[in-house]
Parts: sequence; structure tokens; C-alpha cells
Amino acid sequence: MQHMRWHARPGHRIVTAAAWLVAAVATGLAPAPAGADTPAAPSTDEAAWLAGLQQRVIADLAAGRPLVIQVHVPLCDSSIIRCGGHGLGDGDDPERNLYWATSEGFLGWFGRSDRRRGRNPAWRLVLDGDGATVGLPDVLDVRVWRRAVPASAAWRAAGAPAQVPVFVVAYAWRGTAIDAGLAAYARDLYGDRARPLRLADGTTIATGGAAQIIAYVGHNRLMDLAGYDWARAGGGADVSTTGPRKGTIAIACHTAAYMKHDVPAPRRVPLVMTADFLMASAPTLDGAVTAFAAGGDYRAIRRGAAQGYADGSGKPLGRVQGAFTNPSDRRWRKEPAGEKTK
Repeated sequence: MQHMRWHARPGHRIVTAAAWLVAAVATGLAPAPAGADTPAAPSTDEAAWLAGLQQRVIADLAAGRPLVIQVHVPLCDSSIIRCGGHGLGDGDDPERNLYWATSEGFLGWFGRSDRRRGRNPAWRLVLDGDGATVGLPDVLDVRVWRRAVPASAAWRAAGAPAQVPVFVVAYAWRGTAIDAGLAAYARDLYGDRARPLRLADGTTIATGGAAQIIAYVGHNRLMDLAGYDWARAGGGADVSTTGPRKGTIAIACHTAAYMKHDVPAPRRVPLVMTADFLMASAPTLDGAVTAFAAGGDYRAIRRGAAQGYADGSGKPLGRVQGAFTNPSDRRWRKEPAGEKTK
């Protein structure tokens, strides 16, 4: 049975909690099927999508705007899915929740300590807020972490600075408000409405629909629904042909089967989706984002996601890499095993 460290409130001891959900899904990750790890060349269109997104980010960086990742994290809630005991499934308590407080949750991973160098040497907390900070009562915690990633030679030649400033803006949604969290992801991905967010040092970054990467990390709510109207959930907005290019990352069980025929488009670039049952893992997001910021192609981004999952879960890379997919994967253009949504 998989065990995860639970990062308790300051002053409380760190305990070890048996995560029922993780035992059920993470230990079930099988070695990658034959061909799953053999890279494929993305189609000409998909390669152009990624190139266009990279050009957008480089232009933003040259203009002094950072790379922003907007992440929606509906907390694990035992009324919806088995999450485990010890508060792991309390969707009203971020500080004990499976997707937020554990060693693979957002607070546990991005805020993790390094005994040799103090706090996380890569990511630095620059905002600790809540729903009032962003005007959303069903958002229980808002955290923003910042790091710098060395720019690739190609990005520098195109005008990017030597260091790419990266901000992860994570919303912890109340567990029972998972539908609102999913809809917020759709609005940010399909629309372009910016949400200016003032950080602790007084600087302001453009989040929401203005972020260059929009991510969802949590339970795959689409599995519980008969279908999903993405454009309607996005508020009727669709910038797939005229708006700014955005990347998307979806870390939940089998997101490719439920999303890849509906969501990807020229201006909604599929950076990482999943092809297995797995933990909604913050390290996976970290790995994918860092690979993108370093100038990585689809293959590098997919591998970064898998390496992050391996690092967070303590599993061998070869055991988990088949769980992640994007246009660099030979399976990407095959009909998914799961149910399509509309």
C-alpha cells in the first residue's frame, strides 16, 4: 500500500497517512505497453501549434512579461471519490487534503523543504492567499510560486532573457465545487479574460485567461458525466482561431481519452495529458512546466511530466512514463480506449 507524507499545519507533527486512492491507482501503473515510449513526430499542424505558443511566450518575455501557469485543483473529496482517511478526503480542508497537503500535493511539493538548502531551492512562495484574494468563495487557498529557468539558446536567440521567470498560480477549489473548478479551467482555456493578481511584493501578474498555460490537476470529473460541452462551460467564449495561443496540461486519470478529440486546437496546445489511472500529482506539473520553460519540444515536455511523477512517487521512470501522452506519443493519433465527450 502506498503511503504519503502529510504536511500538517505549522507546529503539528508530520504524520504518515495511508492514501487509499493512491494505493488503488498509483500502484496499478503497469510498465509502459510496447510502443508507448517510442517517440513519434507530431503532425505538421501540431508542431506549428507548439511553435506558435513558444513564439508567444518568447515575445511576452522580451516585453518583460513572465511565463504564468494558471492551475485549477479541485480538492479530493470523499463524497465524490475515495481519497483516504486522516483528512485526505476532506474537500473543505486544504491543509490535510490529498491533492494539496501531501508530498505529491501542491503545498507539499512546491513548498517542500530541502535539508541542505532550507526551503525548496527552485520554487519560492510569493503569495499566500484565499478565495477573498481572487473573489471566489469556493476557492479555499491560493498560492503562487516563482522560479527562474535558464532559457535555451534558441529562445535567447529569438529575444528571450537568459532566465525565464515562471509563476505557478494554484487555486485549491472546495472539493464539492469540482464542477465550478472544471468550468473555471474551461473559461480560462477557451476565453481570454485576464485576472490581475497582486503579489506580496506589490508586483502584479496577469492570470486566468491571460496565462500562457492553463492546467487542471485533480479527479477526472468527465468520468462522472454523460458528456461535456466545453464551449458552453467556457462561457461561450472560444479563442481557438483568433485569440492568443495557450498550452494546456491535464493531470487526472485518463484525460486524453476524455479530452484529446475535443480540447486541442491551434490555440489550445496539448502539452500533457494522461493515459492511465494515476495520482493528480503536483510534481508532474512541475516537470512539464520546467521542460517547456527550458525550450523543450513535445517529447521533452512529456518526459519532464513523467520524470516529475517518478520523482514525486518514488517509482522508476520506466514504470510511469507510459501514463503520459501528447503529440510526441505514437498512441496520440489512435482512438482512445475511454469514452469520448462532446
